[in-house]
Amino acid sequence: KEDLLLKQGQVFAVESQSCELVFFVPISLQSRSQLRPLELSLPPQSPSSEKETLRKELDSLRSCFGAAKEEISKLQRELSLKASECKALASERERSKAESDAQIKQLEDALKDVQKRMFDSEGKVKQMQSHFLALKDHLANEVASGSTKATEELKEQLREMKTKYEGASAEVGKLRNQIKQNELLVAEFQRDEGRLVEENKRLQKELVKLEGERDKRGRNVTELEGQLRETAAKLAQSVSAEKFENMKSLLSNEVSEKARKLAEVEGEREKLQAEVVLLQRESESQRAQLAQRVRPEEHEQMRSGFEQRKEELGKAISELSQKNETLQKELERLQADNKVLKQQVQMLKTEIKSQNVPLKIHEELKKTNDLAVGDLTKKLFEITKKYNESKAEAEKLLAERNDLSENISHFQAVYLSPEQHEKEVEALKSNGVELEKQLAELQKKYDEEQAKVGKLVAENTGLRETLRDQYVLATTHEEVKTVLNSTLEKTNGELSDLKGKIGEIKQEFLKVNEENGALKSKVKLLQNQLKTEYISLKDHETTVNTLNKSVQELQESNAAIRAEHKRGQDEILQLHAEIEAQKKELDTIQECIKSKYAPVASFEDRERSFEATVKELRAQLQEQEQRRRESEEEAQRCREENEKLRSGVVSIQNDLQQNYVLAEKSHELERLCASRMEELNQQLRALLGKYTGQEGQDEQQDGAGQPLAQQLPAEHVEALREALGHTVEELKEALSRKEERYGKETLRVGELQQELADLKKSSVPLVEYTQLKEMLEGEITATKSSLKEKEAETQAKSEEVLRLQAELQLSQQALAELQSREVVAVAEYSSMKSALEAQVSSMAGHLSSMSQKYEQACEEALQARRSELSLKDEKELLQLRSCSIEQEIKDQKERCDKSLTTIIDLQKRIQESAKQVEAKDNKITELLNDVERLKQALNGLSQLTYTTGIPSKRHNQQVELLQSQVKTLQQQLADAKRQHQEVVAVYRTHLLSAVQGHMDEDVQAALLQIIRMRQGLVC
Repeated sequence: KEDLLLKQGQVFAVESQSCELVFFVPISLQSRSQLRPLELSLPPQSPSSEKETLRKELDSLRSCFGAAKEEISKLQRELSLKASECKALASERERSKAESDAQIKQLEDALKDVQKRMFDSEGKVKQMQSHFLALKDHLANEVASGSTKATEELKEQLREMKTKYEGASAEVGKLRNQIKQNELLVAEFQRDEGRLVEENKRLQKELVKLEGERDKRGRNVTELEGQLRETAAKLAQSVSAEKFENMKSLLSNEVSEKARKLAEVEGEREKLQAEVVLLQRESESQRAQLAQRVRPEEHEQMRSGFEQRKEELGKAISELSQKNETLQKELERLQADNKVLKQQVQMLKTEIKSQNVPLKIHEELKKTNDLAVGDLTKKLFEITKKYNESKAEAEKLLAERNDLSENISHFQAVYLSPEQHEKEVEALKSNGVELEKQLAELQKKYDEEQAKVGKLVAENTGLRETLRDQYVLATTHEEVKTVLNSTLEKTNGELSDLKGKIGEIKQEFLKVNEENGALKSKVKLLQNQLKTEYISLKDHETTVNTLNKSVQELQESNAAIRAEHKRGQDEILQLHAEIEAQKKELDTIQECIKSKYAPVASFEDRERSFEATVKELRAQLQEQEQRRRESEEEAQRCREENEKLRSGVVSIQNDLQQNYVLAEKSHELERLCASRMEELNQQLRALLGKYTGQEGQDEQQDGAGQPLAQQLPAEHVEALREALGHTVEELKEALSRKEERYGKETLRVGELQQELADLKKSSVPLVEYTQLKEMLEGEITATKSSLKEKEAETQAKSEEVLRLQAELQLSQQALAELQSREVVAVAEYSSMKSALEAQVSSMAGHLSSMSQKYEQACEEALQARRSELSLKDEKELLQLRSCSIEQEIKDQKERCDKSLTTIIDLQKRIQESAKQVEAKDNKITELLNDVERLKQALNGLSQLTYTTGIPSKRHNQQVELLQSQVKTLQQQLADAKRQHQEVVAVYRTHLLSAVQGHMDEDVQAALLQIIRMRQGLVC
C-alpha cells in the first residue's frame, strides 16, 4: 500500500508539471501571435514580393501626397496673386477717382471761365448799344446842318455799318451756336460725371465682393491645410518603406529574442525537470517518512484537490482550442471575401475600360475642333483684311470728292466765252444721247443677269436636294443620342449599386479590423514615437518653403507694381504731349476759320440772282453726289454680299468634299459664282464710270454757269437751265429704275443666302453624326460588335466610293485617300484593341499579385485616395472661382479704360470751347474798334456839315431817309439785344440743369449735331 501511494503521488506531480508546461507553451505561442498577428493571419509568401508591393504603394502614396502639396502651394500662389490684383484694382480705383475729381474741378473752372466770358460779351454788346445811341444822337444833331456830300458820305458809312452789322449778326449767330454747343458739352460732362460716379459705386461693390471671395478663399485654404495635415498624419500612420523595414527588423529581433527566451525557458524547464526528479526523489523519501505520519483522510483530500485542478486545466485547454478553430475559420472566410472583392474590382476595371472613351479618339476629336477653329480664325482674318481694304477705298473716294470740290471751285473762278459755252452744251447733249444708249445696254445686261439668277435658283434647288440626301436631320440625331444616354444612365446606376455593395463589404472589413485593434496598439505607439520626429522636420521644411515663396511673390508683385507705376507716368506724359499738340492744332484750325469766315461785302442785286442760280446748280450737284454715294454704298454692299456668297460656296464645297459630294457640281457652282461676281464687278465699274462722267459734266455746267450768267442774257440762261433740268430728271429716273432693279436683285440674293443658312442650321453633317454614333455605341457595346459595325460601314462607304468614281473622274484621288485613311484607322483600332487586351491581362496579373496585400495598407490607401479626390474637387472649384475673378478683373479694367477715354474727350472738348469763346471775344473787340472808327468819321462829317450852308429840299429828303435807316438799325439792334438776352437766359437755364445732372433730349440731340458739324469743319 505504501508503494502504491508513492507511485500515485509521483504520477500526480508529473501530471501537474506537464499541465503547467502545456499551459505555458500556448501562452508563449499566443504572445508570439500577438506580436506578429499578420504573419499568422495570411498564408506564407515570399517577403521580397511583399516588400516590393508595399514599396510601390508607399511610393504612389508619397507621389499623391506631393502632388496634393504642390496643388495647395499653387492655389496659395493664385490666392496671393488675386489678393495683389485686388489691391492693385483698389489703388487704380482710388487713382481714377482722384483723377476724375480733378477733371471735374477743371470742368467747373472751365464753366466758370465760359460764364465770365459770356458776361464780358454782354457788357461789350451794351457798350456797342451805347455807341450806336451816341451815333444816333450825333446824326440827329448833324442832320439840321448837313450837306449833300455829308449825306452821301453818311450813306456810304451806313452801308458799311450795314455790312458790319450783318457780319456782327452772323458773329452773334455763331456765338449763339457756340453757346448751345457749350451747353450741350456741359450736359455731356454732367452725364459723364454721373456715369463715373455710378461706375465708382459699382467698382466699390465689386471690390467688397472680391474681398469677401478672398476671405472665403482664405478659409478654403485653411481648410485645405487642415486636410493636408490630416493626410500627412494618415500617411505617417501608413508607414514609409524605411519605417516598415525598421519595424520588420524590430519584430524579427523581438521574435529572435522570444525564440532565445524560449530556448532559455526550455533550458530552465530541463533544469526544473531535473530538479523535479530530485524533488520527486526527495518527496519519495519524505513520503516514505510521511507515510508513517500522514493520515489517509488528508491523503484523500489532497487527491480530490489535484483532480479538480486537472479538470479545470482540461476545460481551459478545450476552450482555447475552440477559440483557435473559430479564429482559423474567420480567417478562411475573410480570405474568401477578399478574393471575391478582388474579382469584383477586376470586373469593375474591365467595365470602366470598356465604357470609357480611349484617349486617341478624344485627341482626334480635339484635333478636328482645333482645325475648325483655325479655319474660322483664317476666315476672320480675311474678312478683317477685306474690311480694311473697303475702308481704304472709302478714304480714297473721300479724297477724290475733295479733289472734285477743289476742281469745282477752280472752274467757278474761270470765265468762259459764249462760243465755248455753246460747244459744251452740244457736248452735253451728245453725252445725254450716249447715256441713253448705255442705259439700253444696261437694260439688256440686267435681263441677262435675271436669266442667270434663274439658273442660280435652279442650282440652289439642286443643292438643297443633295444636302437633304447627304445630311441627317438634327431630330433623329438627338433621338439616338437620348437613347444612348439613357442606356449610359442605366449602366451608371448599376455601377452605383455595385459601389454600395462594396461599401457594405468594406464596413464588414472595418468591423474585423476593430477586433484586431487591440493587437495593433503597441505598433501604433511605436509609430507615434517615430511620427512626432518625422512630422516636425517636414513641417519645418514646408514652413521655410512657404515663407521663401511668399517673399518671392511679394518681390514679384512689388516689381510689377513699380512697372505699372512707370507705365502710368509714361502714359500721363504722353497724354500731356498729345493735349499740347491738340491745342496747337486747334489754334491753327481757329486761325483758318477766322481767315475763311471773315465778313464779306454785299454785292448788287444782279450778282445775287446769279449766285442764287449757282447755288441751285450746286444743290443739284450735291443731290447727284449723294445719289452717287448711295449707289457706291449699294455697290459696296453688293461686293460684300458677293464675298459672303463666295465664302458660303467655299464652305459648302468643303463640306461636300468631306461628305463625298460630287466634285463636278461644286466646281460648276464655283465657276458660276465667279462669273457672276465678275459680271457684277463689271456692272459696278460701268456705273461708277457713268457717275464720274456725269459728275464731270455737272462740274463743267457749274463752271460755265457763272461767266455765262455774267455775259449772256437771263432768258438764254433760263432756257439752258430748263434743258439741263430735263436731262438731269431723265437721268434721275433712269438711275432710280436701275436702283430698284438692283435692290430687287440684292433681296433675292439675301433670300438665297438665308435659305442656305437655314439648311446648314437644320442639318447635321454625316461625319459628325457617324462619329458621335460610333463613340456612344463603343461605350455601351463590346469591342467586337463595334468592330463588325465599323467593317460594315467601311464596306458601305467603299461601295459608295465606287459608285461615285463611276460618276465623277475628278474625285478619284480624294476618295482613294479617304479609303486609305479609313483602312489605317481600322488597323490602328485593331492594334489599340490588342494593346488594351495585353494591358488588361497584365492588369489582371497585377491584381492577382496585389490580392495578397495587407488589409491595413488597403484601408489606408483607400482613405488617402478619398482625401485626394476631395482635394482635387476643391482644387477644381478654386480654379473655377479664380477664372471668374480674372474675368471680372478684366471687365473692370476695360471699364476703367473707357471712363478714362471719356474724361480725355471731355477735356479736349472743354479746351476747344474755351478757345472758341476767346476767338469770339477777339471778334467782338474788333467790332468795337470798328465802331470807334465810325464815331471818329462821324465827328469829322459833323465838322464838315457845320462849314456847309443851309440844306435844300433834296437834302431834307436824304436826311429823312437816313433817319428811317437809323430807326431800322435801332429796331434791329433791339431785336438783336432781345435775342441775345433770350440766348443768355436759355444758356443759364441749361447750365443750371447740367450742374444739377438734368438735360432735355432735344438739347442732347442738338449737342450731338453740333459736335458732328464741328468735326466736319475740322476735317
